[in-house]
Amino acid sequence: MQNDYTIPAKPQAPTNTDDERWKHSALRRRLLTGLWEQDLENELLRHLPTDRREALGPSDMSSCAIEQVTRQLAMLYHSDPNVSNEGDISALVGRDGYVTKSGYFQLMQRIQQMTLGIREMFVRVDVAPHHAGDVARVPGLSFRSVSPDFVIASASPDAPDVPLYYQELRLRMDPESGEPIWVWDILDIRDKNNPLFGMFEATPSGAIGKDMSEVYMGHETMRGDAYPYRSRDGDPFLPVVLYHAEKTGQLFNAFDAAQLAYGSLTAAVLFSFYVHCVRDNSWPQKYVAGLHVSGLSQVENDLTGRRSAISTDPSSILMFQTDPDMQGQPLIGSFSYADPEKLLESISKYEYRVATAAGISSEVLRQSGDPRSGYALSISRDGQREAQRRYAPVFRRADEEMLAKCAMLCNRFLGANLPESGYRVVYTPLGLSPEEMRAQREDIIQKLSAGLISPVDAMQMLNPDLDPIEAKQQLERIRAERAQYTI
Repeated sequence: MQNDYTIPAKPQAPTNTDDERWKHSALRRRLLTGLWEQDLENELLRHLPTDRREALGPSDMSSCAIEQVTRQLAMLYHSDPNVSNEGDISALVGRDGYVTKSGYFQLMQRIQQMTLGIREMFVRVDVAPHHAGDVARVPGLSFRSVSPDFVIASASPDAPDVPLYYQELRLRMDPESGEPIWVWDILDIRDKNNPLFGMFEATPSGAIGKDMSEVYMGHETMRGDAYPYRSRDGDPFLPVVLYHAEKTGQLFNAFDAAQLAYGSLTAAVLFSFYVHCVRDNSWPQKYVAGLHVSGLSQVENDLTGRRSAISTDPSSILMFQTDPDMQGQPLIGSFSYADPEKLLESISKYEYRVATAAGISSEVLRQSGDPRSGYALSISRDGQREAQRRYAPVFRRADEEMLAKCAMLCNRFLGANLPESGYRVVYTPLGLSPEEMRAQREDIIQKLSAGLISPVDAMQMLNPDLDPIEAKQQLERIRAERAQYTI
């Protein structure tokens, strides 16, 4: 059955500051998800008058610098990370664990790219199904990514990058009209003794309207002791984790590296011009002045497409007649044309400049010297490893918070007995080529033999994400297994 309803206009943000942040984050989100055709059209009209825009023809969306760069930098979750804890966590991350079955780390492959592009992303976790009568799904954890242009949040001054108030704008179906409406989901733990979870109508101005909790939750707003998200000790928490591209000490860093977003649009304008030049101006344009070609016949199409033509081939001889109204010597010549190769090379260099201006290290960003090989932005393998090392600490902090909150939810709603703290996440480094592995191995062996490094140092060189304690544990495990399974 086809839906015949229309999506209502998104409400305004409550403040001017949030409105500006929403607009810029929404632009980045559209660039990353391929929904930026109208943005490109608007940018083309900023650069070109209407008549020149029409002459340009269809826009070209084949290259988007921000999407290309962030996709290649988002490599932390190319393999599932290793999760450890002193307690038994097999019910959470074992083969049939709640997090494992939810596909959380596969979802994080995409969320990391979105986080790097937008600068922040929220991930909301809950237990599904919510109602005991829902037998369509086996009880477990569900994760949902939320772009910051749908969120209002605030934090304590003592921890300004940890949200205590979360207000998310969501589309829900109105049971009375059958039409979608905007609703605020609100979670508030600023007052630990009186936390709140409820759903409220969002007015067009972005204000909080009437309480809709009874409609969508099946019961009234949950306040105080009724607040459902609590640890084993009874402390309330938000079932939301805020992922940052960089730790800045603030909740939002929406405008950082804005050059990459705006430059991506400008580069797309240039690529659209490149397609126009290849299609319409990549050959010498011949002309005559004061002459007529003999033997022309009328080609009848329509009023706008009527023209005169003559068939030719390499053996043809064209005959010209002098225009009787022509004063002076007749002319035959040709105009110069755009060089597609040089034009593409120039645009590719512009994209490269956009990426480096936005903070992407020139040492990790490589560019093909041959523009015919395609759009040249790419991250080297060494650059991807450097990105892994750079982003691991900030994403690890959020992942470990998420795992602790998952454990709290499983303990409270699914009857589990999981530790609610002490989680450690270790990301799998990108593999080395055979030549790189051989060079690294020889370097480590030589340094060990010369007494310049310890076995713990060597283990950390092989596994950069391990701390000294974990490196010692790995060495002890290897020593024990070698003694047990000596061949």
